[in-house]
Amino acid sequence: MSEYQIQLADIVSWFHSKQQILKDFGITLADIRESHTAKSAAAANFDTAHSIGQIVAWVSGEVDFEVLRVADGKDVFLLHQKVPHLGSPTLETAFENFLQHMTHPDGDDDLHASYEK
Repeated sequence: MSEYQIQLADIVSWFHSKQQILKDFGITLADIRESHTAKSAAAANFDTAHSIGQIVAWVSGEVDFEVLRVADGKDVFLLHQKVPHLGSPTLETAFENFLQHMTHPDGDDDLHASYEK
């Protein structure tokens, strides 16, 4: 039995639940990888013509978002969050910001980095 509230299977399901909105935004879910350790995680990779992104979510509720611009490999968005559950409004807001940067990686040259708990 895990000491964490979030299960790895739930993280993978959360990624899959986003497929329609990703498609609507022209974003491809390239793959999902699982890491089965003491603090298991799943990482999903995303692609567009102009950006690549990754979301890594741990069963502990920590979630990292990253978007790179393809043209120059520059980080355009970095965000670390700690959420109590996968239905958290904070997680949905972070995901919306991730989508915005995936679809418009040239929109702002300032790196958006944030570490929130």
